[in-house]
Amino acid sequence: MTDFGTGVATGKIILMGEHSVVYGKPAIALPFKQAQITSKVFKTDNKITIDSIYFKGLLEDSPDELYGIKQLINIVLIYLKQPFFGIHILIESNLPPQRGLGSSAAVSIAVVRSLFDAFKVELTHDRLNHFVDIAEQIHHLNPSGLDATTITAGQAVFYHKDLGKSVIPLKMDAVIIVADTGKKGLTKEAVTEVRKLWNDNPTVVNPIMDRLEQLTNDVKIYLENNEVLRLGLAMTEAHQLLRSIHVSDDLLESLVSVALNKGALGAKLTGGGKGGCMIALCKNESQAIIIADALKDAGAIDTWLYNLKEIVT
Repeated sequence: MTDFGTGVATGKIILMGEHSVVYGKPAIALPFKQAQITSKVFKTDNKITIDSIYFKGLLEDSPDELYGIKQLINIVLIYLKQPFFGIHILIESNLPPQRGLGSSAAVSIAVVRSLFDAFKVELTHDRLNHFVDIAEQIHHLNPSGLDATTITAGQAVFYHKDLGKSVIPLKMDAVIIVADTGKKGLTKEAVTEVRKLWNDNPTVVNPIMDRLEQLTNDVKIYLENNEVLRLGLAMTEAHQLLRSIHVSDDLLESLVSVALNKGALGAKLTGGGKGGCMIALCKNESQAIIIADALKDAGAIDTWLYNLKEIVT
């Protein structure tokens, strides 16, 4: 088979604003180009088939994990006025799923782009966001929209659920380490637990959310002005606040401590928490390599180095 349509999407990193973004606070996210997903469409003479890490076979027989993607493919084909027949979709990924790195949004974006490319139809930014939002509503209880917004923009994004997004003119001379705990993040459980905690103790949780909001606003300024040390301190404080609302876990805590003890300027979990990934801020790549090795020794199954100068603004 020869592919006749291709779509690519990167992951994303939440730098600041996990969980508080659900409560009307801002968040900052970065595209994560070190890991990406590619969707390829092939012509066939059979029913629609799919090949992914979760399932290989007829799309109509795919498991619950692919329900959102199955619905997305159907809706896109209806929009493109194409039959539910005659294509095979291959999804290739080096972006680990369920780690808080935006894999579900990235898969949706790559699939939509590949189908529009296959049938030679122009895909506008708004149309892409519309389709991806449908899949995200299925994948997540109450998606903030942050993942899809950051991945489609491909830039550092300051995001507010009600007010939209703006691109941050990032000027930052530093390196971030992304470390994978190897544990699937429990985003839905974490969101539900935080909601219960907020309902039961609003006088405790509201000040935490307010402080996360202030830190996020401050970090936007730090990113624009290359204030690396202040960024690191804000990251570490944000992690302490997230830990206080019970979205961290023992391995995340261990990795954050290792990074800080080895000289990282700041460290925190990223994403929904209860597993997933953490990030650490370093002054340069040589320091980042040393800390990344220490994180692997402490239990991280993989690490990536992300030079913030690489982000296009």
